[in-house]
Amino acid sequence: MQVRPQSLLPSTGTLQVWITGDPLTSDPLSVTCPGSHGSRVQDLTSLVVNISSVDAHRTGALNLTGDWIPIPGAPKTLDLLDLKSFTQLLGSTSAPDGVINLVRITVGPTATAGIGTSSGTSSATVTVSSGHLDAQTSAQVTSGKVTSITLEVIQPHVVCEGNGVFRLTPELTATSRTTD
Repeated sequence: MQVRPQSLLPSTGTLQVWITGDPLTSDPLSVTCPGSHGSRVQDLTSLVVNISSVDAHRTGALNLTGDWIPIPGAPKTLDLLDLKSFTQLLGSTSAPDGVINLVRITVGPTATAGIGTSSGTSSATVTVSSGHLDAQTSAQVTSGKVTSITLEVIQPHVVCEGNGVFRLTPELTATSRTTD
C-alpha cells in the first residue's frame, strides 16, 4: 500500500457564485403606490444595484468554527430586471472543503429604478433596507472539483411607501452543482 503525502492531494475546490433572474419577472415591473388621492401604479423599467462584495459562509464543526470566504469579482453594477434573460458570474475563488450554508451579496444602501412615464422615463432612488441580499444554500465544496452556486432573484419585490419612496426587499434562492 502506498500513501500519498497530504501536500500532493488537493485540499481545496473552486467555488463560483452566479446570479440570474426569474424568467417570469414582468416587464416592466408594476408597483402600486398609495397616495392621498388613491393609489397609482408605477412601472419600473430597470432596477440597478451596486454590488460591493460577495461572501460565502462555510460551516464549521458544530457550526462554531465556520468562516466567511470572500468571493473576488466585486464591485459590479447589475440591473436586476435584466437578469431574467441571462446568468452573470459574480466571482470565483479557491475554497477549502466544506459546506457553504449562506451566500451574502453586499449592496449599496440605495438602488436606482427607471420609471416609465407617458413622456419617457425618469428615475427614483430605491432604499435597500439591510444593505445585503442573502441566500441560504447547502453546497458541498469538494477538493479538486468546481462547485457552482447560482442565486436566482425571484420577482424583485419593491414596495412603494408613498411620497415617491421605494424599498427593495428581494427574495433570493440558491441552487448548487459540483463538476470535475
